[in-house]
Amino acid sequence: MKAIELNTVALLDTLEFHKEIKSQLLSLIAETKSHTEFNRNKKFDDSISKLDWNSKSDLNREWVKLIKPHLQNKFDYFAKNLNYESTLINHIWFQQYKINDSHGWHLHGENYTGVYYLEHPKGSPGTELIDQTDINKRIIVDANEGDVVIFPSFIIHRAPRVNTNIRKTIISFNIEFNSINHDIFKNTN
Repeated sequence: MKAIELNTVALLDTLEFHKEIKSQLLSLIAETKSHTEFNRNKKFDDSISKLDWNSKSDLNREWVKLIKPHLQNKFDYFAKNLNYESTLINHIWFQQYKINDSHGWHLHGENYTGVYYLEHPKGSPGTELIDQTDINKRIIVDANEGDVVIFPSFIIHRAPRVNTNIRKTIISFNIEFNSINHDIFKNTN
């Protein structure tokens, strides 16, 4: 087999209005129907205190209605930087981690996925990504609270174990870049 290496990219930027909506968003999340994930076996190492992944397709949850326009603006900005026209949010859910919680190695569907760091106190681990061409090369996303990171959904990633007595809240999503910016082909053969 011959590997043909292609460059791919993850993008990180701060979400506008994070400080203005954080408290309201956390209040709405607190009122949302949720569940706990606990699965420790040879394939998975998951322990998530609170999440609503089972409702990931429901875009009418109150907290989703609050955050979706802000995320959509950020995703469309990312799209333009990657030579696409626009994006579509297909799935969105929150996850809250407490001490000893983690989300083991996994990947997503769609063509991009990512994380909005709603609560990311000092000492909480960032998302860890594996370089597809070298599984020993791991990249820890250097995110701050209020940041959004997106990366191709085929990238193997995880949320490392929380080792301090904090609460970390993220919003994860699967998005589709659904149309090409055809202007990029105007000056090419």
